[in-house]
Amino acid sequence: MPSVIILSVAGVAAAYVLRTLAFLSQDPREPKAITGTISFIGPLFGMLFQKGGYYRIDRHIMTVAFAPIQARACGKAMAVSSSGMEKIAGEKRLAEDGYIPRPALANFAKFFDQLAALGPTKVKLFHWARHELFAAIMDATYGLSNPFRHAKNEGEWFSYESGILTFLMDFMPNIFARRSVRARDVMAAEFKRYFENNKHLDGSLLVQLRQKHNSTFGLDASDTARAEIGQVVGGIVLANPVVYEDCLGEVSKLVQTDLDGVCTVDLARIRTACPFLVSTWQEILRFRGISTAARIIQEDTLVDSQYLLKKGGVVLMPNTVIHSDQSLWSPTTGQLNHKRFLKARKDGNTQHPAAAFRGFGGGHVLCPGRHFASTEVLALLALLILRFDVSPVGEKWVEPKKDMAMDRACPLPKKDVEVVLTPKSSPKWRALFSDSDSGINIVAEDLADGET
Repeated sequence: MPSVIILSVAGVAAAYVLRTLAFLSQDPREPKAITGTISFIGPLFGMLFQKGGYYRIDRHIMTVAFAPIQARACGKAMAVSSSGMEKIAGEKRLAEDGYIPRPALANFAKFFDQLAALGPTKVKLFHWARHELFAAIMDATYGLSNPFRHAKNEGEWFSYESGILTFLMDFMPNIFARRSVRARDVMAAEFKRYFENNKHLDGSLLVQLRQKHNSTFGLDASDTARAEIGQVVGGIVLANPVVYEDCLGEVSKLVQTDLDGVCTVDLARIRTACPFLVSTWQEILRFRGISTAARIIQEDTLVDSQYLLKKGGVVLMPNTVIHSDQSLWSPTTGQLNHKRFLKARKDGNTQHPAAAFRGFGGGHVLCPGRHFASTEVLALLALLILRFDVSPVGEKWVEPKKDMAMDRACPLPKKDVEVVLTPKSSPKWRALFSDSDSGINIVAEDLADGET
């Protein structure tokens, strides 16, 4: 009993000491400190356990910088060695444009053929969509020797992914992210074998150039493998009949049927000929998105002539604040409006500024893979609504509770939604992706001058 009392007193004393330190070190020009928590420690636990629900600038690109976040990800989340970090940390430039691997879209089409042959099929919607997107993209990227063709390795990726935030915070990952630490080591070993055996030569041009780039910077096999972990990216509309009919109507216009009854759809055209589908995708990212932009303060920076951000600090900027601002999005900001991003709207709402949409970042740190990610999602969705009727098990759509993971673009369902996929009438389909270098007007920077 005395030991419990001593520990309690010590804990209270420590909390007051930390709060005193926070008070004494607080510059009056800095943003107000979070109250009601244990200073320094409380916010860490808040972000770990409340995730995207814990929220208690952006043209200073040199002093409020993203590049140190990238370097931190390599060192903390991927466990690149100190010698490897010396070679990586100096490289701060991002590519301007993404790419679209056509084999990934061919993989989608092949899978839907296989699924249609099974007749009505019950699946868990989230896990089904996640697996198909992940499998198609990994096959297209890494080729015949894709390490993620083994179900165990795919599972390791998702175990690792759940601990990325803990890695970046560097808050006792061996305790709070033990599964992620183990999964990271397993994937690093797989990628090391992949590169040492030159399997990347059978992979996509992207992975070949990436390996060549790493070699140019002098990364050894172990650090190349760990850096590759950070490149793995796993990239809906069905429950609302109005949204569904609008999207189905325009996607159906892309289908051509020949004399033999074969239906052909050119998936490249969804980027320019399906404004409802693209607008719905943007609105979901706005309405459901929970991504948070992070910057590290390189030197003391005064924002808006009144808020001091001290060197070494980290700034977290949740997109939900911008995406729910009525002055930008009109009073309907709390409603999902799939027509919100159409260029010529007839619903009377005020047009929002293009730069208000931050689904893929913007400016100096605009996501270079936005066209790739958007095209793969829209292609999968287009094939799904063209070829299948989707109905919930139990005949009623129920929105699941959400896991507000801060390192995700959208919340994850805590419990999956079971659906039945029933093939539509035409049994013969062909999907193609015509040659086209055009992307999707998904953010302000994609729009031509005068269209914002």
